[in-house]
Amino acid sequence: MLKKYVFAMLAGVAVVLTAPHVQAQELKNAEQVGYVLKLITHVSNDFLRQVERKTFDRIAHENEEMHEATAAMEKAVAGEDAALKGKVSGALKDVVAAGDATAAKASTNDEAVVRASHGELAKKVAALNGLFPAAMRPEANFMFKPGERAKPAAK
Repeated sequence: MLKKYVFAMLAGVAVVLTAPHVQAQELKNAEQVGYVLKLITHVSNDFLRQVERKTFDRIAHENEEMHEATAAMEKAVAGEDAALKGKVSGALKDVVAAGDATAAKASTNDEAVVRASHGELAKKVAALNGLFPAAMRPEANFMFKPGERAKPAAK
């Protein structure tokens, strides 16, 4: 099972490396977009922490947070050009669908099944991150430190 998870993570990295992206200086709301990329990655990693702890009942809460984070990204890119908004919107729909699938599979309480589903979520998050410049992308294992999660001022 670990091989499948590692393969999923490597596939996500490949998506990131091959995906077209914009330059940070081209973004009208780069600070907010960067923050929300971190937030989405953090929430995805919270899914994984719940799997590792076998607290499957908490995954539904993480999924609610993912919905909130993806809505924040929609707002963050609202002022960007239509092509970027379209790509981001499509990637966000994929992230939400993968989060929903992981939350649904959490009810099985089967660690292997839920971990595999999270692997798909991680690939979708990596694809979203790949739409943006490398300097804006959080590390795949990014987690906010305690007290660090305060939002930057919205523009």
